[in-house]
Amino acid sequence: MLRYLLLVLLSLSLLACSKSDSNPIVDFGEGLGITYRTAQNLPNGPNDPTDWTSDGNWNKQERGLFSDVAFDLNAPQKAPSGFETSAYPNPSPGQAAWTIWVRTNPGVVPPLYTMRAALVNRKYQVMERLGPVVTPLNTTYIFDFPKSGLSPNEHYRLYYVVSDASGLVFKGHGDVRYY
Repeated sequence: MLRYLLLVLLSLSLLACSKSDSNPIVDFGEGLGITYRTAQNLPNGPNDPTDWTSDGNWNKQERGLFSDVAFDLNAPQKAPSGFETSAYPNPSPGQAAWTIWVRTNPGVVPPLYTMRAALVNRKYQVMERLGPVVTPLNTTYIFDFPKSGLSPNEHYRLYYVVSDASGLVFKGHGDVRYY
C-alpha cells in the first residue's frame, strides 16, 4: 500500500511540473540567451548557438505563427549554402537591424525566395510581423522597438521562414534584447 501511495504522489508531482501547451513560454536559454553583436554586426560577447541558425522541428505555438503557409513547417529543409542571418546591435537600445543574406559568387544573381517573420514576446504573442515578401534574401529590416510599442528590458524572439515554389527552404529563430 505504501508503495502504491508513493507511486501516486510521484506521478502527481511529475504532472504538476510538466510543461503546459495552454500557457507556453519561450525558452530563451541560459544567461541572457542572445548572441551579442555590435552596431557594426561584429561579435561582442557570448554567442547563443541556437540563434540565427536553421531550426529542427517546431512546436504547435511556433508553427501557429505561420498558419498562412501551405506547406509543412517541419518538412526537411534545403537551405542554400552561404546562408547567414543576424540581428544587431544585440542587445539593442531601441532599434535593431535584422540582416538575412545568401552569399553568392560575384556576378551571380541570387534566386528569389518568399520570406516571412514574426517577432514575438515570451508568451508567443506576435509584436510585429514581416511578409510574406519576395526577396533575393540580401536584405536588411529595421526594427524600431519603441515605435512598435515593445517594453524595454525584455527579450523577444524573431522567427523566420523562407520558402520557394516547392515549399520550405529553411526556418529558424533568433533572440533579441531591448534595453
